[in-house]
Amino acid sequence: MNIFKKSGYLRALFVGLPFGIASLIGGVHMFKDIPETPKGLELHSGALNSFGETSYYDEGIDLEMNLFYVKIDTGSYYADRRKERKIIEPYEYKIGDSIKVWTDLNGVYIRQIVVNDQMVMAYKPPYWMAWFFTLAGILFTVMSVFYLIKYNADYFGED
Repeated sequence: MNIFKKSGYLRALFVGLPFGIASLIGGVHMFKDIPETPKGLELHSGALNSFGETSYYDEGIDLEMNLFYVKIDTGSYYADRRKERKIIEPYEYKIGDSIKVWTDLNGVYIRQIVVNDQMVMAYKPPYWMAWFFTLAGILFTVMSVFYLIKYNADYFGED
């Protein structure tokens, strides 16, 4: 029996099970943290000063990106996802338009935008990430528990 087979029980116990439980807890926690409506987001409003494509450097991920932006009195806000850009860019903006932008707390990325009281892009909560971690947590936890129950002889050195 090689070392990989001999350590299966310990890998399931100390890697698979903790990873599954942590993913499950993280996924459930994400469901609570994601705002369901724009009321949980930060609102910025003002007159449109400029718009277009610009280069933006995000220090958090150390990456420079070409993004579509709208600049209003309170700052510049960016469309960071391709599907959002396809919705936001084609709109006929005019300097001086009244704009309301919703972003994540202390964020610069557009999650919802209204121009002249016309909804350009509605907020859609990003539940896919929470579902991914929750389901991965359930899968890893169940697989680890089944392995620990079925192959407990591995730990005790029985054949």
